[in-house]
Amino acid sequence: MDITHEIFPAFRLVAQFADGARLLFDGFTEEQAQQRMEAAQTQHGDITWYDGVTNEHYENGKYHKMAPQPPEITMIDLTDYGPLHEKED
Repeated sequence: MDITHEIFPAFRLVAQFADGARLLFDGFTEEQAQQRMEAAQTQHGDITWYDGVTNEHYENGKYHKMAPQPPEITMIDLTDYGPLHEKED
């Protein structure tokens, strides 16, 4: 039985460098991911662009499960119950 677990870091950035390399940088914080990205410039040259990763697991560089969940709204359909206030004679 092969059980594969995926681990997703809290933040993931993608950057392209002067040498054409396009690499991913992970971190527990956004600053940590950015420091790793900046450190790669010594090997790959200047960063030509970077952004937060957006895919099935990330939204603008943040792991999607870290984002607050939208509020739950309960709707009640009262259409079949007639007027809410009855007229008094």
